[in-house]
Amino acid sequence: MTTRRRRHVRLSGLIGALALFATACGGGAEADPLAVAAAEANESQLQVAGNIATTELLDAQTGEISRLSDVVTGDRAVLVWYWAPH
Repeated sequence: MTTRRRRHVRLSGLIGALALFATACGGGAEADPLAVAAAEANESQLQVAGNIATTELLDAQTGEISRLSDVVTGDRAVLVWYWAPH
């Protein structure tokens, strides 16, 4: 492999890695203050059930409590993540 080709491959890899990093760290839209207030008020009322389908969760858009079975229709796989740093 020539030196020029090697530089091109390294530069392409670096650009790809930076693009991936930039999209992974991109922020979303500002959170609705009313939804944040509702989520904070409802967080202490959440119930964990023995059946995962009836486990309660907070709707990220409204802050209201809903059940997993209300959100998931069963037409595709769902990843359930119970730990979040924020």
